[in-house]
Amino acid sequence: MAKLHLLSLDLRALEDALADLVANLGEPRFRARQIQEWIFRHLAGGETAFRQMTNLPKKLIEKLEESAEISVLQVKLRQDSIDGTRKWAFETHDGHVFETVMIPSENRRSICVSSQVGCAMGCTFCRTATMGFIRNLTLGEILEQVHFVSRFLREEDGSRLSNVIFMGMGEPLHNLENVAAACGVLNAEDGFGIGKSHITVSTSGVVPKIREWAERAPDFKLAISLNGSNDAMRSSLMPVNRRWNIENLLAAADEYIHLTGQKLTFEYILIQGKTCTPEAARELRRIASQRNCKINLIPLNRGEDPALQPPSEEEIRAFEAVLRQGDFEVLRRRPRGPDILAACGQLAIPLKKVA
Repeated sequence: MAKLHLLSLDLRALEDALADLVANLGEPRFRARQIQEWIFRHLAGGETAFRQMTNLPKKLIEKLEESAEISVLQVKLRQDSIDGTRKWAFETHDGHVFETVMIPSENRRSICVSSQVGCAMGCTFCRTATMGFIRNLTLGEILEQVHFVSRFLREEDGSRLSNVIFMGMGEPLHNLENVAAACGVLNAEDGFGIGKSHITVSTSGVVPKIREWAERAPDFKLAISLNGSNDAMRSSLMPVNRRWNIENLLAAADEYIHLTGQKLTFEYILIQGKTCTPEAARELRRIASQRNCKINLIPLNRGEDPALQPPSEEEIRAFEAVLRQGDFEVLRRRPRGPDILAACGQLAIPLKKVA
């Protein structure tokens, strides 16, 4: 019989499952709470996860090892960047592989979480698109990424994960149920205890799901990958725009802002001669000036298409200067981990399950 993956349960289901397990062994109910604390506070994991729970009776540990598990992903590869960024390739139980990135900075430790194996969105500047869509990750596979990296940080230098960003492989809103459930566990005091303002979900612009996300998880941050200031340019880069154009996307963005009261982030990739031009800067400024938002500029990280090149520093500064004439916040994201293909748009791995 397959073992129960404890991280695959939301907190209520986990509490119920643990309560049933300890009751069947004649153990007091507080044992269930102890196990949960070991999962999320002490970060017990790996093959010896339950043996790390030193305040549990031996009989209970043996039963846990027989019937449950915390870790189901296998590490296939780890890469370390010269800037401190780390990337792991995880293999799922059915033989698929996806990537997760940890980004350190002076005051933060952030994890870039994947929500799918591959991606169906087909964005031309993103290496993940070359994999195609394989499948959604389960709640447990999403949470195990966070659990693994949290444990890694604690063991490496005693630091704590501060931010969770759903900007890895996949379109998070195409896996909305599992992503929303994961955000709940990430935020809960009985879970990982990460503040809602430190959890961000990024979408390529799946318009119908933006309202659903606003209703389902209004307190978590949302980022929309705009990446083009007009329909012609955006459609050439992002096939999603041919289904839901900028007008539809901005209407959904405005509804999100109205429903949640949140400031929205527009992510905007800078590509030489395409999205990083004076006219594009003026168009983007008009878009941002009309709504409660900030702009996150992302210089293109080199991929495999020679027609897509990053702009020069001079071009980026000129673009920024136009935007800064508006009354909204403008940030520039510095590339992290490009030497190990861990930067924005670079996640892809050829290791896929062979049918």
